[in-house]
Amino acid sequence: MRELYELCGSSPELVFSPYCWRVRLALAHKGLDFVSRPVRFTDKEALAFSGQKLVPVLRDGGTTVHDSLAIFHYLDEHYPQPGLLGGALGESRLLLIDRLSAQDLLPALARLLVPRVMACIDPVDRDYFRQSREKRMGMSLEAFAAREAGQAQLARALQPLDAMLQGQPWLDGAAPAGADFLIGGFLFWAWTLGEQPWPEDSPTGDWFRRLLAFCEERQGPVQRATHR
Repeated sequence: MRELYELCGSSPELVFSPYCWRVRLALAHKGLDFVSRPVRFTDKEALAFSGQKLVPVLRDGGTTVHDSLAIFHYLDEHYPQPGLLGGALGESRLLLIDRLSAQDLLPALARLLVPRVMACIDPVDRDYFRQSREKRMGMSLEAFAAREAGQAQLARALQPLDAMLQGQPWLDGAAPAGADFLIGGFLFWAWTLGEQPWPEDSPTGDWFRRLLAFCEERQGPVQRATHR
């Protein structure tokens, strides 16, 4: 039995971590069933078996793997078809994509989504979330969550994505694969939190609709937070 330990809000059905969504999309791509094990921010004990404190964690029988890229590598090694990485060169390319998206896409979306995370998580997690994020960012959540600046930053980050998707349906070409799921996880993060801060009629908007349909065809409807 495969189990995916993933971050949830106050409702266990609302899973929203971009890194967990990468793994959900990869499992959909492989056609692999799994049981979701929702974990709140402060449920560190639930992950003790993995030897660390972060999601996603995939437990596949007697094997435990954490970190989204490591899980991609594991899935390709043990369930080769259809492939995610495209061999050693592909794995290096995805590592670059991962680092670039962490530099540009992640901080842009975080400015927009921090208030949504605070609204959707369990009240017992809010002090932990605030303290850990403010220590990391060196400022209050309210100072960091500058919506206008985040929207402008996101528009710049999405320009290369729009340009590439004008000429092909998926980032990996004719069919989705690892690059689509690495970037797509960030957009699922926004969408599941009730936001869609990219134009509906853009190449990115068209691509995300295809990716959402791809996921829901294989794993059922995606739970989405409502605005409060």
